[in-house]
Amino acid sequence: MSSCKPYVIVYVTESVDGRIASKVGYSRFSCKYDLIRLHKVRAKVDAIVVGANTVMRDDPLLTVRYVETYKQPIRVIIDGYLRIPLNSRVVTDKTSKTVIFTSDKAPKDKVEKLRSLGIQVFILDEGPLIRISDVLNVLCEELGIRKVLVEGGGTLLWHFFKEGLVDEVRVTISPYVVGGVDAISMVMGEGFNDERDLFRLELIKVEICRCGGEVHIVYKKA
Repeated sequence: MSSCKPYVIVYVTESVDGRIASKVGYSRFSCKYDLIRLHKVRAKVDAIVVGANTVMRDDPLLTVRYVETYKQPIRVIIDGYLRIPLNSRVVTDKTSKTVIFTSDKAPKDKVEKLRSLGIQVFILDEGPLIRISDVLNVLCEELGIRKVLVEGGGTLLWHFFKEGLVDEVRVTISPYVVGGVDAISMVMGEGFNDERDLFRLELIKVEICRCGGEVHIVYKKA
């Protein structure tokens, strides 16, 4: 497979202790200004990428709101077992196009149902674990995607970092402490071992938010 890779931006809003959601899934840590900033970034990308867990937990719309835009980015869902409900807003809402990447473990009848609802489904034949580099290559080669925004969740973000595919990281730190071993961190997965394989970043900018006592930090891949 030829390599065609979009520019990848990660944007998360997390608590001071690095949680993007509590143990019961609460994740509304953004003040309105942070939401506006997020939607400004959405308006500048070609696609928004999330994992199945984010869709099932939050039922996000994944469209540009709060700011004016001349286009809506496509919504990309990575779901190896095709677990997302058919009544998810990314399926039922027609404001923008939805593309799902799944595996040969997905139920064939659900694939056909989603396609009948106007959802583009790509099946990658590699079991439930999907290589993110393959997803990005398809987005670039077949759909002409040049810039993507990844909004989570923690497991999906781990695979982006593990494969070394992230170009820019934007983190808003909100003035909350969540705690809990079952709370969701920005990056989950097995994690890196030591300084030999850590994903290194270069600090670009720090902003104090206009509301909520938040700090927004921009990094790029070192």
